[in-house]
Amino acid sequence: MRTFVLLASAAVWLMAASASAVTLGAFTFDPNRFGDTVTDNDGGALAASSWLNTVDVDPGVPGVLTGADFETGVANLGLDGNTTQYTIGYGDPIPNVAGDDLGIVVARFSTDSVLLSVSLDGISFSPTQVLPAGAAVATGATRDYFFPAATGGGPFPADLFVMPVDLSSFGVAPGQTVAAIRIADGGDSELDLVRVAGFAVASVPEPAVLPLLAVLGGAIALRSARR
Repeated sequence: MRTFVLLASAAVWLMAASASAVTLGAFTFDPNRFGDTVTDNDGGALAASSWLNTVDVDPGVPGVLTGADFETGVANLGLDGNTTQYTIGYGDPIPNVAGDDLGIVVARFSTDSVLLSVSLDGISFSPTQVLPAGAAVATGATRDYFFPAATGGGPFPADLFVMPVDLSSFGVAPGQTVAAIRIADGGDSELDLVRVAGFAVASVPEPAVLPLLAVLGGAIALRSARR
């Protein structure tokens, strides 16, 4: 019995270790799909003047919108007609599976719509769609963000919301993957963008783990047969 418990516990531990995720409220994100590259169409001017950070340090570009956390971002997209557009690339592409596939995390100081387009290859992008402010779902999580002193200082408390996105609505076929997205403010207010990241899907053990799990399963079966 003890051998069975130890082997089963090891199997559960291996499965859990290969399926780590990042949660925000009821949403679970894949830590490998938080974006690896960021470019913007203003040469980094907006990020330099309107970054968000929980520790009052300029994260720089692409640091404002990469990394598997919700500690940094960029504020005031759309303010006073600002048209800055961010392109985020994913080294681990986001797959189109059943249901919602990615989440746009915003720090809600005001109501904001979002302009979004997606790309399968990182080169050609879909037509832009407008995601209404009403699509955002409260997570119950908050962060205290700093801004550059010239634009506000801080810290200021912000409630975090998630806009879920189903890639099927952009014409992405089931099983296809998205390598990049483009995002901007919808023009009605000022978007405080924290992250655009892929949701976690049903976990599958890493290839290197599968043989060990097979051995563990065989050992458990053999012991059961002997008994």
